[in-house]
Amino acid sequence: MKLGEFVANEHEVPLENVMFLRHSDRTVKQLQDAGVTLEEYTFMQPINSPYDYRHPDHPPTHLLAVIVHDRVYGVFKVLGVDAEGDTYSLSSAEHQQFDKAREKPPRPARRFQMKQVHSATEGVAVYGWEHRQRTAVQRASGSFFGEISIAVPDLGELNRRLAGKIQDSISDTAAARHRRLESAPVKPSPTLVTTTAFIRNADVIAEVLSRAKGNCELCHQTAPFNRRSDGTPYLEVHHKVRLADGGEDTVENAIALCPNCHRREHYA
Repeated sequence: MKLGEFVANEHEVPLENVMFLRHSDRTVKQLQDAGVTLEEYTFMQPINSPYDYRHPDHPPTHLLAVIVHDRVYGVFKVLGVDAEGDTYSLSSAEHQQFDKAREKPPRPARRFQMKQVHSATEGVAVYGWEHRQRTAVQRASGSFFGEISIAVPDLGELNRRLAGKIQDSISDTAAARHRRLESAPVKPSPTLVTTTAFIRNADVIAEVLSRAKGNCELCHQTAPFNRRSDGTPYLEVHHKVRLADGGEDTVENAIALCPNCHRREHYA
């Protein structure tokens, strides 16, 4: 499946306004060592460079797919220009040290206002860029933009990715989860797998499990057993109004149930 066509249709953006940005493994490692986030590095771009989302010779970039380690790191909407200056005046002290270490002098730059949007492509493997590491940017007019594809995951892979995200969310602080939940969409993004599934919000699941404190929220009994993987009480998060029926993927529409109560809710 073509990555450009998928994200353009997913977010109703013309294909000409979609751009891909691939960060090299080396750059990602340097950023991590310097304490610079991928977001800061991505949001600020030199004016009139190939990375400029408002380059005068190209249609404006409205949707950016960022690729890291040959997977979709995230999809971002470019909302506009936040500030103009140079790559030093617009950046953090850590980013300035990062540029100095690479012997990059200050350059005229724009810091863009951007927002990460939920996408079914997040975390999905990308193909078509493997032997073109020197080309970091592709637009719809690019030489191989149309060759960049994603593998449609099967249901097992989708569930494994969700399980990983749930663990990350549980390990995070409640405050961080709440911040993400405040801006999270209430409707989950559908994706294509062997069967149709929804990309559920791991923070909703983690928050509901945290709220339940190991007790079924219907029969109020203690979870019947603990997970072998991490020792946490085994409860299942159920949506009161099914997602397939238009229910919202929110904490308010979810409840933590023991397996028996969960089955009863589905089949009673």
